[in-house]
Amino acid sequence: MGNGADPKKLRKKVEALQLNTEGLLKLLGGSDRLRFWEILKGITTPIQLQLVDHQLETMTTLLSQVQASAKAVERTAKQIAAGG
Repeated sequence: MGNGADPKKLRKKVEALQLNTEGLLKLLGGSDRLRFWEILKGITTPIQLQLVDHQLETMTTLLSQVQASAKAVERTAKQIAAGG
């Protein structure tokens, strides 16, 4: 297996991404954590693990950007509500 495609490491990445995604979805009003895990847990071949690992890294990066944007919007909304 290639670097980062270890199933144990992959599980930790999935769990971290699930928690971050869950937090964002709660902010947005929903949660698909269980469904997300159910889809990913059946992946077993090394190439699939490598592909999923890459996709998880990409998703984590994108989610971090969305979270930062959501927090910025929240701060701005609070400032507007407080009168500036």
